[in-house]
Amino acid sequence: MKTITIKLPENEAKELEIFIKKRAYPSKSEFIRHLIMEKLEKNIKEKAGFLILAEKSMKKIWDNKKDDKIWSKYL
Repeated sequence: MKTITIKLPENEAKELEIFIKKRAYPSKSEFIRHLIMEKLEKNIKEKAGFLILAEKSMKKIWDNKKDDKIWSKYL
C-alpha cells in the first residue's frame, strides 16, 4: 500500500478524530480510504449515466430506416 500525507488545520483534525470515534472507524486511514472510494464510484456512475443518456438520445438517429435504405446500397 502506498502512503500519502495530508495536512489539516488543528480544529479540523480534532473534528475528524471525534467523528471517527463516534462512527467507530478502525482508523483515520480507513475512513479516508472509504471517502476516496465513495467519490471514485460516484464518478464512475456519473460517467455511466451520461453514456446511457447519450445512447438514448442517439437511438433515433441510429434507428433511422431511411439510412438503412441508403447504406444498403453501399454495404
